[in-house]
Amino acid sequence: MNNKYIRKKILLLAPDSFDLYKLIVENLKHLEYDVVHIQDRGYPFSYGSFGQRVLNVIRKLIFRDKSYKGKLQHKLNRERQLDGIETHERFEFCLVLRADFFDKDIIKCIRQKTDLMLSFHFDGIGRDPVILDYISYFDQFYVFDEKDVNKFPDYHFIYSPNFYFDFPFRFDSLLDSERYNIYYVSTFHESRVEYLILIYKFLKTRFKSVKFIVVYNKHKFKSIPDDVKENMELTTRAISFQEQLRYVSSADLIVDLVLSEHNGYSFRILEGMRFAKKVITTNTSVRNADFYHPNNYFVIDSLTDLELMGFDEFLKKPYSPPNSDILKKYSFTNWLNTKLSINETYINDK
Repeated sequence: MNNKYIRKKILLLAPDSFDLYKLIVENLKHLEYDVVHIQDRGYPFSYGSFGQRVLNVIRKLIFRDKSYKGKLQHKLNRERQLDGIETHERFEFCLVLRADFFDKDIIKCIRQKTDLMLSFHFDGIGRDPVILDYISYFDQFYVFDEKDVNKFPDYHFIYSPNFYFDFPFRFDSLLDSERYNIYYVSTFHESRVEYLILIYKFLKTRFKSVKFIVVYNKHKFKSIPDDVKENMELTTRAISFQEQLRYVSSADLIVDLVLSEHNGYSFRILEGMRFAKKVITTNTSVRNADFYHPNNYFVIDSLTDLELMGFDEFLKKPYSPPNSDILKKYSFTNWLNTKLSINETYINDK
């Protein structure tokens, strides 16, 4: 890598959801950046005093107020975030993923410590329009759903698809008993539950070992259909991104079920390229992508597509590797470099 860019100190703000940030940090370090990471929550919590602990019990038992501890946690998170930021005098640039997961005054504080603020919103803008209040703090604001650029023309969004991680992976070896033909993890969401059930049942008729894991909020357990409860593994534990990739990389096929609120390419879509795996997806916009090849992506158009006609033929066709330029284009290295106007792309598969 060009010495001009070695060891630049950058600030990364990213939510702790599924520990995705850990892989981003690792990829940044692989590119020889000095990374300071601030997360939205997840900092170890402890009461500041015995009195706070007693007051929390009183509020819950007498006043039925369960919000006090949450407010203390939020205050502690803010203190840890500010401590992490103020420790450093200056950052070459700041990258924020899901800015709406952070208080605006945290973003405002960072704005004073860097000349370049980048935001990447890997969710549909319409799912929570509060993000529109954050845009003025950033020099460049990227969205992963191209339709949002046209839906919100006054905000001058820049389209940027997702990426796959291109640092050298070091997975622990899987035992034979841990290998699955299909391994899929998703959070429970009503908009894709019908597809979830239908595709699971269909794949069970084609593959010996199919594992679907559904991560759910305990308050939503009653709304989960019996088909999901009886056939899939339910958990309230967030499966780390690293753990997911460990199993996905050894599976025969990758499954991708898009949310109804957006059409951006998920990480699973692009990991198909990274691991040279075929993908079955409900994201119809994939057909318009420059990396699309009918041998590699089986697209389900609607719930009326119950028979999944042509799927068996799809499995028999050989995987068609994308050309090197396309492969490089969707790597994290190129994803970042294009935003920093660095004319250098590569992929490291060692």
